[in-house]
Amino acid sequence: KCIGCHTCSVTCKNVWTSRDGVEYAWFNNVETKPGIGYPKEWENQDKWQGGWKRNADGTLEPRQGGKLKILANLFANPNLPQIDEYYEPFTYDYEHLQKAPLVQTPPTARPVSVLTGRKMEKIEWGPNWE
Repeated sequence: KCIGCHTCSVTCKNVWTSRDGVEYAWFNNVETKPGIGYPKEWENQDKWQGGWKRNADGTLEPRQGGKLKILANLFANPNLPQIDEYYEPFTYDYEHLQKAPLVQTPPTARPVSVLTGRKMEKIEWGPNWE
């Protein structure tokens, strides 16, 4: 039974890719319902043009279009989620925790964007935030 820990997702991501541009992708995504899913509204077939439609002659065709339209969009699919449908990938400033001078209050690890390398003021969304 799944407990939503994402251990399988992290392992799958680390094994299958380390390329730039997929920092936000979880390749073995664990969905917990109810919720909007990940990427946001991924089951919304109207938004992403998923599923099938029946033509006037009764044949089925992918909602994204026929063979030629799908081939034309093979390398630039306009119906793919963008970074906003996921979340801005981030890590923490762990070095600051390790090298901070001794003071009365404990140091904090601020979030750092994996995309830009800049410190983030606020984490807006994450894979388990619903």
